Amino acid sequence: MGEPEQQERGTVDLVSVLYVVGGIPAMVVFFVLLFVLVGACDQAAVMIPA
Repeated sequence: MGEPEQQERGTVDLVSVLYVVGGIPAMVVFFVLLFVLVGACDQAAVMIPA
């Protein structure tokens, strides 16, 4: 029985580092702003009738 083949691992390059360092915090900021805006509109009973 032969040894299991090693799968190729991804390389760490500038684009992948920038995606993790800049992209993920940008998504977090986007969702925080989205929920803040929805909450502000909800308090005024404009968008979300409950």
